[in-house]
Formats: sequence, structure tokens, C-alpha cells
Amino acid sequence: MGFKKIDINIAINSLIYFLLAYYIVVFSSNMFIIMLAKLAGFNAELNYKGFTLSDQKWTSNNIIMIYFFGNLISLAMAIFFQRLYHIERKYRKKLKLLYLWLYIISLSWFLGEIIVGAIFQTGIGASLIAFRIPFLFRLLLAVIGVLILLYLGKKAQKHVQISANLYFSSLPSQKTGRFFINQILLPATLGFVIIILLKLPNLEQYNYVDLYMLLSIGLFIMGLFYRVGYLSSITFKSHGLSQNNEGTVDQKISYLPIVILILIIIGTRIGLINSVAI
Repeated sequence: MGFKKIDINIAINSLIYFLLAYYIVVFSSNMFIIMLAKLAGFNAELNYKGFTLSDQKWTSNNIIMIYFFGNLISLAMAIFFQRLYHIERKYRKKLKLLYLWLYIISLSWFLGEIIVGAIFQTGIGASLIAFRIPFLFRLLLAVIGVLILLYLGKKAQKHVQISANLYFSSLPSQKTGRFFINQILLPATLGFVIIILLKLPNLEQYNYVDLYMLLSIGLFIMGLFYRVGYLSSITFKSHGLSQNNEGTVDQKISYLPIVILILIIIGTRIGLINSVAI
């Protein structure tokens, strides 16, 4: 499959919004957990690798409040941005790609916390132990989480299909798989590589939990590709925009989000290279 300029533009635009969404979800989740920890009397330090809590005795109540209720913020974000994307998806505004990725990553992050935590006893998994749930049931919960991610990925196929209206007047069934690769698979794969490289050489500090959390996003994407070649063709309203003879709309790379992303990455690595007390 040879790549055209439109394929490259689709992949780059989606990659930028994927990385922006990742930083928003992780930062929001960390800050909400830190806020709950502060209410419980903990001192918190934040750095580009994550956060640490200290100066307070861990109890079952603290664990449940901080790690169970704290991680609900990602579920709330997933619900909010899914609804927001559903409202905005018919419009040709590339900002809606941010909403789409915020939904995907937030939902994957919440369920990933259950899957990874149930096995490695971190985050929500630590809360499950505090609830005195046996390992066998935690493992069953992790399996259920995997199945839910795959199912919700499949249910989100329509969302991704409609995002093609940013670039095309219609999306034939035979080209849907190619579009999904450019819009979802390539950006996510490149995004995973960039995130891992930015976390080196400290990836093992949290027992590779961050890497496993990325895999939860991969599970959602696997669901998105279930029988993708059998999806029906879809035609979009032109909204008065001019199209060329290939049925594409003049959509180029968005440079402002790239600048914002670069500033966020630089600010995170330099500003949080040393732990900052919160």
C-alpha cells in the first residue's frame, strides 16, 4: 500500500491529537488523585515520571479513597468527551480529533487501571485488595475488563468512520480499513514509541505499569478493527466546502497543535525533571 500525501496528513494530525490527549488524561488523573491524597493528609511530589505520596500512614480507607475514587476521574472524562465528540463529529473541525482521542484514552485508562491493577496490585488493584477481594476474583475482573475494552472498541467504529469527513466527501467500504490505519493505528503506534522514548531511562521505576497501561489502549484499538472491512460505505454532507476530483476536502496539517504539544513536552521534561511538591 503506497502512501499518499493525504494519508500522511491524516496520520500526523491524529498523532498530534493522540499525544495531546494522552498528556491531558494522565495529568488530570494524577492531579485528581493527588488532590484526594492531600485531603487525606499526604504530602505529594510530582515529576515527569509520575507522582509519589508520603508522610501519612496508609490505611484501607485511604487506599480506597485515593486509588478507587481517584481513578473515577478518567471514567468521568470518557463519558464527557464521548458525548462531546458525538455532538461535534458531524462538523469539519480537527479539534474533534482531540475529543475522540480523549474519549478513547480516558476509557482505556480507567479500564486499564482495573486490568493492570488487579494483576499487579497498583491503583484500583490496591483498592480491590483493601476491599479484601481474593486474587481469583481480581483476575476474573481483569478478564472482564479486557472483554469490555474490545467490545467498546467495536462499538466506537462509527465514531472513527465519521471522523473521515475531515478529509473526504465519502468513505467507501473498501477504503475504510486504510482510513482506520491512518487515523488510528499508525498514530497510536507512533505515539506509543514517542511516549516510551520520553520516559526512558526510567520506564522500570513503576514496574513498567505505564507500559501496560498503553497496552490497554491497544486493546480498545483491536476492538475498533474487528471486521472493519465489512463496515458499510458512508457519505458526508459537503457543508459547501470545495472538493477535488478524488472527493477529498482541502485539509492540511494543523501546526498550532504541534506547537502546543512541543511546549507541553518541553515543559514537562524540564519543569518536572526534579520532583515538585504539590
